[in-house]
Amino acid sequence: MSRLSRLQSCVLAAALSVLPVTAWCGFTCKPPGGTTIYRDDLPSECKDVEIRELNPDGSLKRVIPAPMTPEQKRRKEESDRKRDECAKQNQEQARKDRSLLGTYPTEDDLLAARDHALANEKTLIDQQNQKLKQLKADRKHLEDEAEFYLKGQMPDELKRNLDNNAALRDQAGRAIHRILAGMERISEGFDANLKRYRELVAGTAKPSFQCDP
Repeated sequence: MSRLSRLQSCVLAAALSVLPVTAWCGFTCKPPGGTTIYRDDLPSECKDVEIRELNPDGSLKRVIPAPMTPEQKRRKEESDRKRDECAKQNQEQARKDRSLLGTYPTEDDLLAARDHALANEKTLIDQQNQKLKQLKADRKHLEDEAEFYLKGQMPDELKRNLDNNAALRDQAGRAIHRILAGMERISEGFDANLKRYRELVAGTAKPSFQCDP
């Protein structure tokens, strides 16, 4: 015990010694701008400051912290909210980890699933390319027909067919771009799963989110 602590204990013991045994000071605090209070009930003067509850021998039993200010309360609530959200995210990650290991008994199973998923998307691209090939052939036929009307009025139906053909080719092109973007997302997802899978198997996987204590 330091010299200051021993001095404080002596002062407190002296203060307790002059009080009646039936009215020992159970609580002590120091209100703003005031002197230290020793009382056997909670001092109302100290409702906004820290209060210490003492044992009969003068030792510290517990500390009653001062009420938080509105700003302190707001910060605590925000901190608690973030910590709870972080814990939920880690719980969700743990669920995904269990599902990952349960879905793919081995790493080869995961790789086979990726190849299968990408093969399905490749089939969709092949279908769109086949559609484009047919549309280009149709376009050639329509353009050949339109040559007969270079010096005359092109029939409305032929104009509509040319416009429809252009719209369908544009639609097929956009579909191919969407499928390619989807394939990239599939690859990225499986790559992330493969990395996590290897960490789980090796026992080196860590929580995805670090929660403040």
